Amino acid sequence: MANQFTTEYFEHAQLYTEKHEFLYKEATDTRDAIHICHNINDPFFPPLGAEITSILETNKDISFSFYVFVDSYSEKNKINLEKTAQKYKCNIYLYVMDMRIYQNFHIKVKRFSRVTYIRIVMPWIMRKYTKQYLYLDSDMICVGSLRQFLTTDLEGKAIGALTYHTPDRVAFLKMKQDVYFSDGLMWIDVDEWIREKITEQVFSYQGADPHRFKGQTQDLINLVVEGNMKPIPSLFHHKNKDFSIQGILIHYSGRDKPWEIVLDADDELWRHYLDISFWDSMPNPMPPKTPEFYHSFKKLGQVYGKKGQTIKKLECYFWYAILKIGKKMKG
Repeated sequence: MANQFTTEYFEHAQLYTEKHEFLYKEATDTRDAIHICHNINDPFFPPLGAEITSILETNKDISFSFYVFVDSYSEKNKINLEKTAQKYKCNIYLYVMDMRIYQNFHIKVKRFSRVTYIRIVMPWIMRKYTKQYLYLDSDMICVGSLRQFLTTDLEGKAIGALTYHTPDRVAFLKMKQDVYFSDGLMWIDVDEWIREKITEQVFSYQGADPHRFKGQTQDLINLVVEGNMKPIPSLFHHKNKDFSIQGILIHYSGRDKPWEIVLDADDELWRHYLDISFWDSMPNPMPPKTPEFYHSFKKLGQVYGKKGQTIKKLECYFWYAILKIGKKMKG
């Protein structure tokens, strides 16, 4: 069956069902501007709130517009977005997307959703706002200036991103060259993306055998682009928990998330930005007392042990033992 998601389709389609604008940028604002996009589901608003707050607190010399693409939202989260825009004199746009067009895309990891595929259509909406924008996953915080993106030359490419040496992934996907990049941080040239028909080509993979891929959007974009992108230097601070590495963004890409557990100073910094955001604080450093988090209690017990906090260490090891047993009983 022919792919219905053609250029003509995206030229005319209404890709969203709701749009809300919180426009608090002052008319006299002469700062350089950056546009940033995110795609999340409703439970992920607190991490997004911490991330946006960290960007605004760390980059007061830049004027920001944020675009939040979702499948749904609670009224509380919508209100908190507007409060953020009002406090920091920025613009925030909330788009509720029509999710029906993504239903034939595969899901590889149970905790992921098809919301991740929204990033594929963003340029078709962003073209009325800007020529370039930054896409960021929402499991980061900013600890340095984003100004370098304003001088990033994509040299005629649609995407600037961080590349990884992943020969096994490249071979598995049967790619024609060895460049593989992360789609969790992308500097996008809107016109070039549309000219190269990246959206349409990604949509042609709908209905494909999920076993062909190890990931979701990232694999599909890499298959379409096939290395025709601009590598940019690594921007991640304390990458892979190596505290000697300096950067401008902390990416919480590991198993343990700061909205679940506090293990080190980077986790504490994330909690700080959540505290000063409009979303509820999480004062308890311990993870949820459910079997899937048994391993996290062991890690936190080790942290308390190094700090000499014996009672807290023993509490963590107690819950580690109880929850591990619970995990085994569940099979």
